[in-house]
This record gives sequence, C-alpha cells and structure tokens, in this order.
Amino acid sequence: MRAWLIVVTLAVALPAAAQDLDRDGIPDRLEQALLEKFAPTLLLAHGECDGLPASFMPNSTTPRVWAKDATLYGQAFRIHGSDGRAAIELHFFHLWANDCGRLAHRLDAEHVSAIVSASRLDAPAFAWLAEAWYAAAHEGSVCDASSGAHARVIGAEASGPRVFVSRGKHASYFDRGQCKWGCGGDECGDDRAVIATRIINIGEIDAPLNGATWARSDRWPLREKFQSDFDPALRARLEAETNHVIPLMQHLRGPQAPVLAGETALDGLESAADTARTALASATRVVGRFVRKPLRKNQ
Repeated sequence: MRAWLIVVTLAVALPAAAQDLDRDGIPDRLEQALLEKFAPTLLLAHGECDGLPASFMPNSTTPRVWAKDATLYGQAFRIHGSDGRAAIELHFFHLWANDCGRLAHRLDAEHVSAIVSASRLDAPAFAWLAEAWYAAAHEGSVCDASSGAHARVIGAEASGPRVFVSRGKHASYFDRGQCKWGCGGDECGDDRAVIATRIINIGEIDAPLNGATWARSDRWPLREKFQSDFDPALRARLEAETNHVIPLMQHLRGPQAPVLAGETALDGLESAADTARTALASATRVVGRFVRKPLRKNQ
C-alpha cells in the first residue's frame, strides 16, 4: 500500500511534461507526441473480413475486444543512437479481433516499428526524424516476409508511412509487390486508407499504461513484440540501402523459397483436414445406413 501511495504521489507531484509512468526514461508526453507524429496509415484491401483494427477493454487480464474502431496501440523505448544522437524505437500495433484468412484464429497482433532520432532527448517532437522502418509479416514463421526500409525510401522521415495490410491475415508491407511473398497467400490493396482514430500508449510489458494489462496475456504473441526489431546488422543494412525496401526472410535464402515451401505446407494441412472431414462424413453415412437398416429375420 505504501509503495502504491508513493507512485501516486510522485505522479501528482511531477509536472505532466516530466512524468514517466512506464519507467523507461522517456517522458510520457514525448512518447505520445512521437507516436502521433509517426503513426502509419493502413491500406486495407477490398473485402477485409475483420473490418478495422480493434480496441481492447482496459484493465482486463485477457484481451477482450471493446470495438473495431481503428485504434492503434503504441510503444516507445530508448535505444543506442549514432553520432551521439538520442534515439527511440517506436512500435505501432494494429490489433485485430480475428485472423480470418487461411488457418484462421481468434486475436491477431501485428505491428510496424521505427527508429527516430534527435540531437537530444528533450528536443520537441517536431525536431525528431525517422531513420528506418520495419514491417512484420508472418514474423518468425516459415512464411516470414517481414521487411525493412530506410525512411527516405518510403517517404517516412517526418511522418508515418503508408502500410499495406494483407486481407484477412493482416501482415504488414511497405511495398505492395512484396505482399505475394507471404507464402503466396497474401493479397494487398489500397482500396481503403485507414487513419488511426486514436493512438494509445501501451507502455512497457512490466509497466503497462492506460490499462493495457491484457498485453501480457498468453492468448496471443504480443509480449514477444515488445523487444527491439533492429539489431546492429539490420540497422547497418538499412542505413546503406537507400533505394529499395529490403526483404528480411530469416531462415530462407530467397523470396521464392517461402512462397513454395509455405504454400505447400499450408495446402498440405488444408488437404489433410479436407480428407479427414470427407472420411468422417463418409463413415458417418455408412454407420447411419447400417443402424437404420431393419434386421432380417432368420429363415
């Protein structure tokens, strides 16, 4: 109780500009300003089956959908800057009630992220510029088609990028042409541009803000997405490549491999499921006819 009172007292005593309720070394007001400045625009394809990204009921231990209202959730934390500059990594989570694509499931956590920097940490939001961006697409799976880009490549140095979101699966892409690399099953379009109705700072996994206790739930892999997306090698690649969006297949050599391997694996799973359903239905019909058939009297 005493510790709780101390936290509340400090929160009240500190001016709003200095408050850091998620204890990551960045004032909450600056985090919010940067999240709003660099928020991406989501481009949704016609027929998106889950409508819009969802907001979730605050202070719940499990993710419970509040509304499908184009809310984006954000995270900000300090990272090592180059040339003595202050640097912050921003994550933008578009969270969905359902993945309704192939191998559908409840709850879908997707994101894009950025490195932004300024001459000093207390610089106003307008002085911060983005250096690099990352888009997660089937992250960590055989279908991984995640990508990265120098901010200049996608026109997102002083504002957020335009992000293609695959229909039903919600994978993120900076280049629409790379959408087909997601195991050959992704479809992207720009039929509907969605600007976030609000950006809610989700805080840190062990110090959630705005009631985002549901972020720690094991019902989805959101917890794993709180870590940095930019290791030193990737940062160097993105700094050097100023003409193209870079595909970042983690375990395969080229874009064709995940398309073929992933498509084959998914089709195999679907075929097996269809075969099992067909066999079960056939067996049920046979048993049904046998049960209904009248028994013949012994002659």
